Amino acid sequence: MWYFNTVGHILVADVSHIGNFPSVNTNEIGMLSYLSSTDFTLLLRAITLQAIIITLVIPISANNSSHGTFYFASKTCSQHGELAYKYIVTTTLLTDYKVNDCSLANSLGLNDGESLWIHLQAELGNYITYHGCAKSLPKDFTLNLTAKPSLFQCTKECLARGSMNYVSFHNAQCYCMADDHTVLDCSGSGHAAVYRKFQSDVEEIKHRCIVAKLNNRQFGYTSTKCSDKHSVVCVDHSAQSKLQRNCTKYYHTSSEIGRDFCVPIGTHIKDEMKEKCSKYNGKLTPHIYQGISHHLDDGLYFQDSFLTFDPQTPGEYSMPETFLACLSITKQGCTLILETDNCDKVNRYLCNADIRNKQTGAATRMVSNTLYCIMLCYLYFAI
Repeated sequence: MWYFNTVGHILVADVSHIGNFPSVNTNEIGMLSYLSSTDFTLLLRAITLQAIIITLVIPISANNSSHGTFYFASKTCSQHGELAYKYIVTTTLLTDYKVNDCSLANSLGLNDGESLWIHLQAELGNYITYHGCAKSLPKDFTLNLTAKPSLFQCTKECLARGSMNYVSFHNAQCYCMADDHTVLDCSGSGHAAVYRKFQSDVEEIKHRCIVAKLNNRQFGYTSTKCSDKHSVVCVDHSAQSKLQRNCTKYYHTSSEIGRDFCVPIGTHIKDEMKEKCSKYNGKLTPHIYQGISHHLDDGLYFQDSFLTFDPQTPGEYSMPETFLACLSITKQGCTLILETDNCDKVNRYLCNADIRNKQTGAATRMVSNTLYCIMLCYLYFAI
C-alpha cells in the first residue's frame, strides 16, 4: 500500500503487509527478538526497499520566494550572474514572443498567470492593428531593412514614411504600401497579413495588447498584457457572413467592423480568445465603435491590435535605459509568453547563478542518489 506524506510530498511505502511479520513500532523494538529469522529478513528487506523508494522520488524544488521590481531584481542579481536569461530565453521566444515547452515552463516554478523578470529590455515601436490579408503584394513597395529584419523594424521604417499607411512583413521581406491591397476572403494558405497603424489613442501604459474599455457606453482604449484574461467581440469580415449563430451572444447586424458579431462567454487570454472566434468562423475586432455599445456589458475587450517591440540584450542597447521597456515572461500552462511589463511591478525573479547552482546541485544529488540506491539494492538482495 502506498500513500503520500503531505510534508515534503514524499512517497512512502506501507510495508506492514510484506511477509507475515507483526507490526513493529518504537515502543516495541524489544520485541524484535521474538521474530523468526525469516520474518526478520523480510522486515530488513522491506525497510531497505522503502529507503530506495524515498531516495528515488524526493523532488528537487525551486526557490519560489524571490520577488521584486525589475530594478530591485537587477540590482540583487548583479552579483549573482545577472538576471536569468540564457538558460530560459530561447530563439523562438525572441522571435514569436511565446514558446510551448512544458519542461521549461514547469522548471521555473511559476504558477499559471505568474510572471518572471528576465535580463532583457525592449525598444518600443508602434501600436498596429490587423487590417486583413493579401494574396499578392506589390513588388515596387518592398523595403530593404538595414537592421535585423522583423515586423518591429518593418513597421518602424514604413510608418516613418508618412504616406505609407499599410505594412506587411512576409517571408522576411518588408512591404510599405500607400493603398489597401487586402482581400475579403483569407481562407487557404499563402496569404500575407497586412497591418496599419492603430488610429485611436491608447492610454500610455505600453503593454503588448490593446483592449477596448467600456464604461457606461463610453469607449476608450488602454493596453494590457496579452496573458491577462478579458472578453472579446468576434466579427466576420467576409462579404457574406459565415459567423456561426451558436455563439453565446449573437447579433445579426452590419457594421463598420464586419457583418454580424458575437460575444463568447467568459474571459481568457488573447490567444485563447482568438481561437474561440475562429471556432465561430469569426475574427477579433480591429476596433469597437459606439454603435454596438448597447449590446455589450461594461468591461475590457481584446482587439486584434498590439504593440511592436524589439527585445534587446544589454550589449544591444542603442538608447538610454529610461527609454526602454522592461520584459517579463508569463506562464500559461506549458506556454511562456514574452511581454513588455511595468518596471515597478513586483514579479518573481531568478539569477543566472541560482539556475546554475540548481542544475549543478541536481546533477550532484542525482549521482549521490544513484550510488546510494546501488548500495541499498546490493544490501536488499544480499539479505
